[in-house]
Amino acid sequence: MAIRSGMDTKSGKRAKSTMPLDPPRQAVQRAIADKKITLKEASRALGRNDAYLHQYLYRHSPRRLPEDVRHALAALVGWDQSRFLDSIDAASWPNNNRMPAAQTQIAFTDITASAGGGAMNEPEAPDGGDPKHSFVLPTTFLRKITPTSSDQLRMITISGDSMAPVLEHGDIVMVDCAQTRPSPAGIFVVDDGVGLVAKRLDLIPNTAPQMLRLTSENSVYTNYQRRIDEVHIIGRVVWFARAL
Repeated sequence: MAIRSGMDTKSGKRAKSTMPLDPPRQAVQRAIADKKITLKEASRALGRNDAYLHQYLYRHSPRRLPEDVRHALAALVGWDQSRFLDSIDAASWPNNNRMPAAQTQIAFTDITASAGGGAMNEPEAPDGGDPKHSFVLPTTFLRKITPTSSDQLRMITISGDSMAPVLEHGDIVMVDCAQTRPSPAGIFVVDDGVGLVAKRLDLIPNTAPQMLRLTSENSVYTNYQRRIDEVHIIGRVVWFARAL
């Protein structure tokens, strides 16, 4: 029989349960420790009594965190609420009852970046557009792509073939709007004064004012130059997805 919290007769202090913590309780304990707050402080922030989380962890009362508490705790510590799902709830998830990984939503903006083909684009930059829906990736996977926070990332669609074969018509690209300096050179989404385009950008050295080279991957298209102050660099393309 598992030993639950009780009074230590030698010290007079309340002892913690020796019952091992299950995955959701381990997640709660770790999240609060990472936040560097106490269980009492976290319980108060959730609008519960001081001992609420201590009782949840070590007395299994409540047996499962209610949904509103999970979401409030997730907002407090910056974790995905699914990390705190009870094992019974988690059994409804696929993949051999494994707990779902934390996920991050990235705004999918309903505009296109032209890569040739004469596509007409909306004038708004991704950071000013209206996200119609979101693109969801596991957080650990996203962090392998970029450390930038999700509010600085946008998913948009490529139109045209001037960046082929690197980027094809219909590809979905992730734009890191925190990276607006073309050093090192790379593929960027930029408003060149005519429309929103995806081009390889690099700084032309020893030019005053500073000049920027906009290059297409497809040799059919003509490369061109702009003064850096004549364009609005939206962000660097850091990842793409393509249907086969």
